[in-house]
Amino acid sequence: MRHFIKQFSEQSIVPSLSNFIRIPNLSPQFDNQWQQNKLLEEACNHIIKWIENETIEIQKEIQILQIPNSPNCISIKIFGNQKQNKTILCYGHYDKQPHFFGWKYGPTTPIIENNRLYGRGSADDGCVPYAIIAAIKTLKEFKQNYHDCYLIVEGEEESGSHQLIQYIKMLNISKIDLMIAIDSGIVDYDRLWITNSMRGAITFDIKVFQTINPFQYLRILLNKLEDSLTGEVNSQFQTIIPKSSLDECQTTAQLVPLEFAMTCEKMESDHVQQYINRAWKPSVSYIGGLEDLNQDNDELTIRISMRLPPNKDAQEASQQLVQLLTTQWSQVEIIQAKTGLAVNSFSKELKNVLNEASIEYFGNEMRMFHEGASIPFLNSLYQLYPESEFLILGVLAPDSNAHGPNENLNIEYFNKLIGCLTYIFTSQNI
Repeated sequence: MRHFIKQFSEQSIVPSLSNFIRIPNLSPQFDNQWQQNKLLEEACNHIIKWIENETIEIQKEIQILQIPNSPNCISIKIFGNQKQNKTILCYGHYDKQPHFFGWKYGPTTPIIENNRLYGRGSADDGCVPYAIIAAIKTLKEFKQNYHDCYLIVEGEEESGSHQLIQYIKMLNISKIDLMIAIDSGIVDYDRLWITNSMRGAITFDIKVFQTINPFQYLRILLNKLEDSLTGEVNSQFQTIIPKSSLDECQTTAQLVPLEFAMTCEKMESDHVQQYINRAWKPSVSYIGGLEDLNQDNDELTIRISMRLPPNKDAQEASQQLVQLLTTQWSQVEIIQAKTGLAVNSFSKELKNVLNEASIEYFGNEMRMFHEGASIPFLNSLYQLYPESEFLILGVLAPDSNAHGPNENLNIEYFNKLIGCLTYIFTSQNI
């Protein structure tokens, strides 16, 4: 199988993915002319054409789902042939982040260097439909059975996945046994990494008015939210970390490098606690406001981004923020509030499958990764099928440069991930 996957990747996936990179299809939030220039439609059709060409002998149903004023969504149903068929839902997206500056070769110039494919959309998230189809095609080639598999590839993840749930509901899938979202990060290329939690986020404004010294009053308010000496966030926004997640953090922490600015004073000296803080503790960042002010101003506004623990409800936190920081001289406006994700512990059977797959293709046991960042749609997807097992994978290591210049896909890791997917798709123990 390894040889087949490597050959298929070289001969079919990389050439097609390279052509996908050449299409400058930005997510709608970053391209207000997307409906006119039809670049998202071009990228969508490019993926569909490749899938059609590579799945001629695979029983499937391809749909282009459409909602007015939203990019098209690709839906592929692959009909399984297991004696006891289960249903797997796989997710990816084809829209891209802005290009920015600093590229070595250019964002739409695909280049392979040191077994990495460079270009915008190579790893985030253009490679996903290729990985899913490659895994099914490999099983078909080796006459191995696989489960029913839905593949959803949307076109506005980088803009907030506003219609994703509606698109999935259009498919009328009554039950999902396993969901797989491939859009997360990894720590290294030595094993299968599985994201088990992501923090939520709230963006809000604090406005201070009709005070003699608005700066001083703002400092009083901010101290109610975050201790200015320790960085500890108000206890209302803290949560209890599940024991299984705490155990996973302690097991994984030593594999996760944490970088700090040279002038940054660390809140914790212990590396494990630093990792837990990043993954499970709330944090506050000041991201806007206070521009063009002078000493004569009697009001000011500051914008704040606040990360929430994975198991903290964002709407509840929003209400607590308003209550905590609203006075006769201040008001709070919630701009956006998104709950994070805390995945329930996997079944023993699924854990064994994932571990065996990682050992088979990487030579190392898999590891759980607790991500401190946010991908808001994941919680919405999880809530849609709460009884399903939820597997969050990715190809984005720190040197993959997601959202930045020189984004790249590690082809060797990608091929091994395809191998792990074949292991999952054919297993009766998912």
